[in-house]
Parts: sequence; C-alpha cells; structure tokens
Amino acid sequence: MENTSDNKIRITSEDLAAPAIDERVADMERARQVALVRDVGSPTSNSSGTVAAILTLTIGGAVGGFVAFLFNRLLDATNFASENTFLSNVSFTFSMAFFIGIGVSLAQVIGNKTWNKIGIVAAIAVPTAIVAGLVMGVIAHFVYSSGLEWLYNNAFEKYFSGEFATEQQVDDYVRLWMHPLRGLAWMLVGISAGIAAGAASRSWKRIGLATAGGAAGGFIGGAIFDFIAVGSDGTEALAQGIGITLVGTLIGLAASLAEQAAKSRWIEIVRGGLAGKQFILYKPTVSLGSSPQADITLIKDPNIPSIAAQMVVRGSECYISSTMQPATSGRAADQSGLTVNGQFVYQPVLLKDSDLVAIGSTELRFRERSQSNKVPGALR
Repeated sequence: MENTSDNKIRITSEDLAAPAIDERVADMERARQVALVRDVGSPTSNSSGTVAAILTLTIGGAVGGFVAFLFNRLLDATNFASENTFLSNVSFTFSMAFFIGIGVSLAQVIGNKTWNKIGIVAAIAVPTAIVAGLVMGVIAHFVYSSGLEWLYNNAFEKYFSGEFATEQQVDDYVRLWMHPLRGLAWMLVGISAGIAAGAASRSWKRIGLATAGGAAGGFIGGAIFDFIAVGSDGTEALAQGIGITLVGTLIGLAASLAEQAAKSRWIEIVRGGLAGKQFILYKPTVSLGSSPQADITLIKDPNIPSIAAQMVVRGSECYISSTMQPATSGRAADQSGLTVNGQFVYQPVLLKDSDLVAIGSTELRFRERSQSNKVPGALR
C-alpha cells in the first residue's frame, strides 16, 4: 500500500495477497456464522420452560387441593350430610374433583399471564368439573362403600374361621387393604379433575393425557392418605389438610408429567411477552394471535393481529401459514408479516425442528421430537 504525494491511498495486488488479508476475511466469516447461529437458535430444548410448565400445573393442583380441604371443613362446620354417608362421600369427592380440576385448568392461564383467556377457560372448565365431579363422585361412593363392605366381611370371616387369632390382626388386615381401596376411589376423583383440566384446551389428546395423569396422581394420593390423615382430634384437621393438598399436588404433577412425556410437537417463545414459555401442539390445527380466541395467545405485542397464523399438521408434517399481508418495504416491513428463518411467508411453509418463526416482534422456535432429531452429546 503506497501513500503518494497526491495524498491518495493506492492498494496494490501485493497488498491484497498479504497473509493478513486472509486472516481478516476468515475472522469476518467466523463472525457472520456466529451471528447466524444466534438468530436461528440452538437446537437444544428449553429445559427451563419444561420445568416451569410442570411447576405451574403442580402448584395449580396443590392450590386446588387446599381449597377443597377448606371447603370440606366448612361443610363439616355446618353439619352438612353428617348422618348421610352417600351425601358425605359425594360432596367430599365432588369438591376435590371440582377445585383441583379448576385449579389445574386455570394454572396454565395464570402462569402464561394470558389473563384475557380466563373467562373462556372458566366457561368450559367449571361446568365440565361440575358434571365430571358429580358423576365420578357417585361412582366413587359406590366403589368405596361396596369395597369397604367386602373388606370387613372378609376380615371377620377370617377371624371367625380361626385364620386370625386376635382383633389386632383383623385391624391390621383392614388397614392394609384400605390403601388400594381408597386409592381406587380417589383415582376416580383424579379422573374427573383431569377431565376438567383438559377440557379447557378443547383437545381430546390433552383431555386424555390430563385424565391419565389425574388417575395416577389420585391413586397414589389416595393410597398414601391413611398414612397422613391419622392422629388425635387436635391433629386430624392438619393431617387431612396435608393429605388432601398432597393429592391435589400429585394430580397436577402427574398430569403435567404425562403431557411432557407425550409431547411430539411444541413451540418455545424465544422473544416477546411470553419469553421462556412452551406451548404443546395438541390439535391438528392451531391458531396463533393476540386474541383470547386463538389457541396460542401472544401477548404484549401491538404488531400481532387477533389471528396472525395457523399451524396445520398433515400426516407427519407440520405447516405454518400466515393470515397477514406483510409489508415489503419501509419501516413496517420489520414489524409486520410472518417469517420463517428470516424469510416472509406467502404460502404454507413446512416447518422443521428448530425453525425460528417471527410474528411482529415476537419470536418462537418450532420443536419436533423424532428419531432423526438427535440430542447434542447423546450416545446414540
């Protein structure tokens, strides 16, 4: 490079061939690649979003269980059905199914801060919880009552036949088999809670997963309830409060774990008002937008219309299409339209795992679980 008397800088072919130039070009290429990785995002899963989703439903179940305990204490204080076993059992199981189901169904709305969805969720979850709670409450009463009658008859038959020598053996036998019997009855409570929790999503798949999780949580909670709800008159209320709250916790936990284990497609919010949240795609057609009517409501973004896009599953493939007309020039082009990996979408686009979708200023990553998607660092 020469500096002549006319103060002009001239670059010669020797200057361009210098090793320093090759190094600068390599540095620029590496910088460009790093930027691209940051834009598209890592293919690893968002574990914090998964944990948050599990905790949200678990806490919802725990709160629902505690409210159910308080409601039952109120009924006890008014001597409601104190001399009627049928009413007592049905009111008890109904209150658990109702409050735990409502707690789990509303927990996700509150956790996602999509407050405008509460009315829609409540309008579906409340009547569903009432019907499911009453039906399962009646069934649980007859299952528990008939099972208890059989258990006592069988225990006394063993006593009078000489198989049991003492009354303590009879009592131990009854206590042992009370656990699975109560677990079976409370499994029905968990089923009704799961139905109520899943119904708000308007997805049969989620109803099935929530019901399966509720059944597992209800059975486990019922089976261990007798280990907790024992004691003198002064500690009985505390023990029951812990036991019922634990059942609600287990129902919420089991339902959330069932959902996470069965999820095959989901999205992670990378940037926007719901950053860090996950949404599992249960339905074959899922709408995205700012409206509470959308299946996935994206908040805190004025550039997103009420319904901005649709994701449609066709066989083993998932496509996304836009309902917006993207601007092609000017400042508005950066804040309107739907893009996939930075390219505007004008017709349905096939999504692949880790594709980055942008709507307004909100970015989300599409995730898909399949055998071809290897986890980084996996042995196979």
